[in-house]
Order: sequence, then C-alpha cells, then structure tokens
Amino acid sequence: MDGMHNVRDLGGLPVCGGDFPRRVVVRGETVVHLTPRGLEAMRVHGVERVLDLRELSEAAADGVGPLDELYSSGEIAHERVPLVGPDRWLLDPVGHVNNPETVAAGYAHYLRHGSAQLTAALSRFAWSDSAMYVHCAVGKDRTGVVCALLLKLAGASDQTVVEDHLMTAAAVRPVIARLGSRPAYRHLATPDWVAQSPSAEAMRLFLGDLAAQGGADRWLLDHGMEPGTLDLLLGRLAATPAHDVAIAG
Repeated sequence: MDGMHNVRDLGGLPVCGGDFPRRVVVRGETVVHLTPRGLEAMRVHGVERVLDLRELSEAAADGVGPLDELYSSGEIAHERVPLVGPDRWLLDPVGHVNNPETVAAGYAHYLRHGSAQLTAALSRFAWSDSAMYVHCAVGKDRTGVVCALLLKLAGASDQTVVEDHLMTAAAVRPVIARLGSRPAYRHLATPDWVAQSPSAEAMRLFLGDLAAQGGADRWLLDHGMEPGTLDLLLGRLAATPAHDVAIAG
C-alpha cells in the first residue's frame, strides 16, 4: 500500500490443511501515512474493517490520516481495541527492554488488558464478510500478538507464527524513524534498535503461555465469544488449498 513500509496480507502462510486465506487479514503499521493511492489499494483489497490497537490518547494525538471521513461515514468500520492501558502506554517495557521474558510478559499483558474488547471486535469480524486491517503504530508487537492469535486459530504452527513475526524486522527502522518525528511518538526519536527488533524467543514464550491457557479457541471462548461465533470465525480463517493461485478468466 503506497505510503506504507510494513504491510502484508497473512494470506499464503501455511496452516493446517493448506494456506491462510488471502484478503481476510492484513497486518501493518499506523494508517496515518496512507497516500490516496495506498487508500485505494486498501479498498481494492477488500478492507472495510480496521482493528486499531493503539491507546485512545495515542490515536487522538496522531490521528487516522485519510481514513477519517470513511470512519465517520461508516464506510470502513473502525474498531478501537487498546491493548496496553493509558497508564502504561509510555512505560511499556516492550520496545525498550531487550529481554525475551519481559517482552513475552508484555505480550501476555496485551491479551489480558484487551480481552473483552478484542473478543467483541473479533466476534463482529466473524459475522462480517470484509477483509480486516490490523494495526498499531509500528505493526510489530501489538499487531503481532493479535495476528499470532488469529494464525493459531487457523492452525498455524508456532514456527510459522514466529517466522511471520520476524518478517517485520526489515521494516522496523524506516517505520520507527518516521514515527519518531511525529509529536505522538517523540519517545521513539532515539530508539533502542536492539530492543525494537522482533524477538523469536519472546514470541515462542508468548505462544507457550497461550497454549497453557488452552490455545486460541479456548482463549476466545473463555473471554466471551459465543461458540457459534467462534465457528463462524474459524470458517472465515479456514485454509485454502496450498499454493492455490487465482487465474483471471
């Protein structure tokens, strides 16, 4: 998507029975840098729902870029699901501490803090037929946690989730360098690049914690998703045949 550094469709990643479906979940960075061409690409991709994982104060300070009118008109559903907490946002150790255990604990905190709102948002997504764009600021940690949940729900292996998480590494520097010049993200003006790099070990530890809670499906049920809605969500994330290529007729 034009104007963006860190956007990708989860479609094509290997899951149980085939590949994660295309044009269902797209992950990425904040939408403020979308150009008109990028916005058009988003619409063409079928995105009519955005899951915004930023804190309310964070989003208020940085805005929603060219999506403002589309959110206001309801043409794109804007789901706000803060995962960190207003009192914790600028003090979040994730991105500041180079310790896998600390980062994994931060990821687990995201799910605990946002559990009710996240479950409700994913329930509405289950009943929709549009693609969903999942984003935070960088598109790495908060976004990575939600995408890990969805990938595990679709039957992805831990290794697939970790590999997807590490794909963000190439985009971290340009995304953070640009964010650091914006008022909402002044704390990123001089980042710790080692701490900002996605950690395979931290994601593995987080996935282990999720498994200990019964897995992604059990987690959603335990946090309020109705069984019938879970079935719909599983259907939306159902695998397509591996390496399936659409041929224009």
